[in-house]
Amino acid sequence: MLRKVALLCSLAGCAAEPPRCSDDGLSLIADGVTTSCADRGLLCQNDACLPAWTYQAPLWPTCASDPHATPETLAAKAAFYDDVGARLHVHPRVDVALAVTLREGADEKTATAADVTRYHNGENDGLWSALFLASQAYRYAVTRSPEALALITRMVDGMATRMAVTGVPGVFTRTFIEPNVEGTMCPTDMEKYRVDLEKDDNRWVQIRDDGCIWFVGRESGAWEKSAKCGLDRFKGWCFLDNVSKDEYAGNIYALVLLMRLVDAASVQTAVRDMLGQVARHLMEHDLTLVDWDGRVTEHGHFSPLALDDYPAFNAAMALAYVKAGADATGAADLQAFYGECLLQRKGLRSCAGIETPDSFLSSFEAPGANGLYVGDEACRSNYNNISMHMLSLATLVWLGEDDPRVLRAVQNHLDVEAFRTPGQPRALINQHNALFDFVFAAHKRLGPGSDGHVPAVVEDGVCQLRQFRASQQSVDFTVDRAPYCKNRFDDDVSNRARESWERCPATFVWWGDPYSLRSCSAGNTEIPQPAGYLLPYWMARYYGFVDAQL
Repeated sequence: MLRKVALLCSLAGCAAEPPRCSDDGLSLIADGVTTSCADRGLLCQNDACLPAWTYQAPLWPTCASDPHATPETLAAKAAFYDDVGARLHVHPRVDVALAVTLREGADEKTATAADVTRYHNGENDGLWSALFLASQAYRYAVTRSPEALALITRMVDGMATRMAVTGVPGVFTRTFIEPNVEGTMCPTDMEKYRVDLEKDDNRWVQIRDDGCIWFVGRESGAWEKSAKCGLDRFKGWCFLDNVSKDEYAGNIYALVLLMRLVDAASVQTAVRDMLGQVARHLMEHDLTLVDWDGRVTEHGHFSPLALDDYPAFNAAMALAYVKAGADATGAADLQAFYGECLLQRKGLRSCAGIETPDSFLSSFEAPGANGLYVGDEACRSNYNNISMHMLSLATLVWLGEDDPRVLRAVQNHLDVEAFRTPGQPRALINQHNALFDFVFAAHKRLGPGSDGHVPAVVEDGVCQLRQFRASQQSVDFTVDRAPYCKNRFDDDVSNRARESWERCPATFVWWGDPYSLRSCSAGNTEIPQPAGYLLPYWMARYYGFVDAQL
């Protein structure tokens, strides 16, 4: 009806009505036509549909008087960490962000790759590298920096390599090692290549000159050739198999940010291809990751009915990863799989190996279905799962603007079941985690009908950035607190979360247990890569929580 009125007015030569926002901020009205902003995850302000996180945003607190703040500005620390990340931590040949050891006497401020004596490969290189890449996506969106784009282009190529080397479309490796690269080498111990019976251990494999994957037989103890061949590009390489959900949480989050924030054609092509491969693999394998050997990885189940993890935890990943691939490619079969199987939009039907069908959104409705808080007073919680789940929810909010029902369910779950969980003393809001603070402040429900912005949460995140040390080199620090309870590893932990100034340098400090009583020593020669500072900093810059002068 409104469109008909607008058409008649146009034919009659009526004066054009200037655009305006509805009183509730949910819609844009122009020439008698009302367009919902809220249906796209936006809100109306300044006579346009704009991102919800800008709606009536306050002047954000700056944490100006924190006694534990470093003397450097936030921007100065970011400039150093961006520089050192590109100069030392992103490997010059394999484009993966790694921890490093420098030669004796080398200065972190001026050292180059020639001063690196070792690049520290580990089982979660894909995850940590992806989080560094995610920081650069935000950096590019804020600054349009050519340096950021060049680094992104290199690291996207490294991520594509992490998928291609496995020989399985949609399956990343945990880490890979290219031959004849100074500072890295494949393991020489044959036991590290021996196949395990239950695929609950991560094993190395080699790619020989015949382009096939080779492994050490469980029974024979000798090298055996697999049926996975055609990898001639990777002759002489090795990689660590049995990829986990951790890698996917970081990789997909980074890829979605790149898809939305970085407009370079080559980046878009590579990113959309990888997202499509992941989604198609999950669709074709009943929401599991099937490795090079035809076996499902230990932590490769994404159905909410799988017994390896909690329903909402798995559902968030499945929804995010399939939706990302469907959006990236526009493929009709992926879109149908997302809408008709995962969301059951056309009525209940069995699919993805699930005999009792229901919308995956129903997993978000049951209290505790994400399994984030475990044990008495949540002392035995798994902080890997907490971090993965927060990235999954953040990814879903980025993808959910075209479906208000999904967006509302995700935002409610983020608030009530993850960040501000009522009655939970160790809820994330109390953990002094800058990354989680900014994820919540930017992605929570805002506007009419909500409780609005959360300046105190933003201030806590800014304080943690102010306290964050200006170097990732190791320091002497001992936590002066009494043990309170046991964590999931039966280690003593405290009753109060550590703030940034109390935390030891780490590969990604926000991923660990904030109640840990672990001390650190200046004798450690390993220098972790700087995503722990850069990701929350550039996120805060993108959402306007801090500015370039702070």
